[in-house]
Amino acid sequence: MPVRNFTHDKLTPLLDFVESGSSWGEQGRELGRKTFEQILGQPGLDLLSHCFLLEESETVVGYCLVHHEGPISRMVLEPKVAPQYEGTALEQELILQALTKAEEHGPGVVHVCVPISSPAASFLQAQGFTLVRAYDDMVWDLPDLPSVDIPAGFTVRAFRPGDAAMLTEVQNSAFAVSWGFCPNTVEQIEYRSSMANMPHDGICFLMDGERAAGYCWACLVPVNGSIRGMIGMIGVVPDYRGKGISSSILVAGMKALRSQNVADIGLQVDNANTPGVRLYTSIGFQKVGELNWLERRLV
Repeated sequence: MPVRNFTHDKLTPLLDFVESGSSWGEQGRELGRKTFEQILGQPGLDLLSHCFLLEESETVVGYCLVHHEGPISRMVLEPKVAPQYEGTALEQELILQALTKAEEHGPGVVHVCVPISSPAASFLQAQGFTLVRAYDDMVWDLPDLPSVDIPAGFTVRAFRPGDAAMLTEVQNSAFAVSWGFCPNTVEQIEYRSSMANMPHDGICFLMDGERAAGYCWACLVPVNGSIRGMIGMIGVVPDYRGKGISSSILVAGMKALRSQNVADIGLQVDNANTPGVRLYTSIGFQKVGELNWLERRLV
């Protein structure tokens, strides 16, 4: 069978495949490989049973991760194959194997995120998936950061060792009712904040005294032979919404990324999130692509 479960002897071939399909370049090679390896080791991912490999002549030419988010009864499939296999029966078999694993977890929902032009989209739709969300892929590459003042009475500070519990609390509070968000544990946040692509300066809190009113979580991603800064999440605690503090949190995160000498800064935003799109556009982000989230409900 061309599709098999991951085994630890396939780690290096899998990393080689991921690198072969990347635009990391020499500058981003080490960061890219280390980051993906750490993604495979994150808490809650049962790699041996939830990672499927597509092989041809014993060479890895694709994979699919199956992320189980028990608290919200959600499974997220993350498929990737070499370009020559896109839209083929082999890619479809890979997705079907992962979908079968997802179905083992019982009633809930399965989500897959694919580029708008992905050949897999029509196959997924034939399997009962429907479009549920569209996300804009945006990039900022202006020469100067906008000038945004920190609101009176607030301060900005970077993540410090020991802050995982506070970051978990503010993130879970800020996104409690957001589409697709699964509450995080302190163990998960501790792990993710220590990954190779997560400079602690890129995790910024907007503090009201000793209380976090909001945060920006940024990371580093090798793209096009250089390093891009990514705004991963921006959250405002419900009590502080409507006070105009989002822009100061965003710019604080962008400032931290610029200190890492990134080539540009990217983010993804639900294009139905009108306030978010308006904020990012006002800062100078421009849309460069679109990602579609497809959904299938399991009963």
